[in-house]
Amino acid sequence: MLYFSRKMSSNDRQNSGLTRRTFLERSTLAAALMAAGSAPARSAPVSAPAVSSADWPRFGCDLRNSRSNPGESVIGRDNVSRLALDWTFAAGAPIQNCPAVVGDSLYFGSWDGYYSAIHAQSGELKWKVQVGVPPFDNGFHNIRSSPEYSEGRIYFGTGDAKVRCLDAETGREIWQILLDDVPANEPQISCSPMIYKGMVFIGSSSGHAQIACLDAETGKVRWRFFTVPSSQSGGGSVWTSPAIDAEHDILYNVTGSVKAFMPPGPMLYAESIVAHDLHTGQLLWFDQPRPADTHDLDFGSHPMIFDAVSPLQRGAERHCVAAGKKEGFFCWDRYTGELYWKATLTNASASGGPRMSSTAVADNRVFVVSNAMTPKGPMSVTAALQAYTGEIEWWLPNSSTVRAPVAVANGVFYQGLLDGGLEALDVDTGRQLWKYQLPSSHRGGFAIANGRLYTSNGEIALRGKATTDRHSIHAFSVSGA
Repeated sequence: MLYFSRKMSSNDRQNSGLTRRTFLERSTLAAALMAAGSAPARSAPVSAPAVSSADWPRFGCDLRNSRSNPGESVIGRDNVSRLALDWTFAAGAPIQNCPAVVGDSLYFGSWDGYYSAIHAQSGELKWKVQVGVPPFDNGFHNIRSSPEYSEGRIYFGTGDAKVRCLDAETGREIWQILLDDVPANEPQISCSPMIYKGMVFIGSSSGHAQIACLDAETGKVRWRFFTVPSSQSGGGSVWTSPAIDAEHDILYNVTGSVKAFMPPGPMLYAESIVAHDLHTGQLLWFDQPRPADTHDLDFGSHPMIFDAVSPLQRGAERHCVAAGKKEGFFCWDRYTGELYWKATLTNASASGGPRMSSTAVADNRVFVVSNAMTPKGPMSVTAALQAYTGEIEWWLPNSSTVRAPVAVANGVFYQGLLDGGLEALDVDTGRQLWKYQLPSSHRGGFAIANGRLYTSNGEIALRGKATTDRHSIHAFSVSGA
């Protein structure tokens, strides 16, 4: 297996033959060979709606995992202040995944073991199916994986380490696969899948965590990459969704820390970013900022791909992959693994930094929410970073911590606070344009699609608040639009 980290010397890189040009040539050749030998892609059912540019079909919205929807043109900075609640759908259980929205359908899972489809325009139930997860477990063995819609099917992972595929129109199960069948590993899936070229890419949390590529038609495993060496156990969990460079067919994932029960010392691929050839699973490069960390400084935010333009040097551009870690935000050259920049907004701690995918990228800016634990209690800040340099363009303090995916669309940045507050901010200045108070904590994140903002609430009810809508999906639209 061929790989290198950014810590290799220039002589080592020359001796290995892995110049950027050689790397790209090899990646392109491998992709061409695999494509030539693969079976033709399954055609979509006649009744399956196609994904439009204004939909939100997966966790990160696009293959680059940007959590930005450039196709949204209805809600913008000029009218977001008029956002009003359209409808609420009572789920009956906590929601900790981001909905997928395609056409007039919205898909999500809840902690009582159900996956549901509702009408995106009205909030009426289309179907609801029990997928076998024990209801109200410890929060990890429930449903936390966000769904992806692809060619008439819905794909997601569950807390019992299964990957499932349902018919999007009816909820009928098409296939399921148990990714880890060793109970001693305590396997689970919180990672949201990525579907591309007839393949499903997903990761697990386990005593022997892995990244897997499955056949989208059948669920059969095409390749696996274990983030924990066979001689060790406990670490390197893949918590969140991967990103894909579609130009060169490269898959990027980030991993979690070494488990507390492990003896101190380095563990390969824990707290790392890893880049793979998505057809073969060949490791192309990785970087591990802390090989022997004992402070639980996971990569808890999804990798994002973007091309950053220099604010000073005309024509200068960087091809980036970046991700948030509990000690800061890291940005690399996505083809070589060279670290471009790192931004630290709050102190490093097990409960700090960007959490639960609270990052997004759009318009040559990276948006990062970073939390911290202080002697006076928790604090949180939101910042917009220049994508090429990592320099802060604006930042502001938050009234509560943020532990949910954020989003960007049409000049507006959206974040949800743990106390249930929702905010819309101007991407250029950070100025608050809209706010709304949910009846309980916000953890599920946002989807902005077809002129509506979708989100959820669902944990402990706030003091003094009614609990009738404690676990719900909410849809907002601009009045008069």
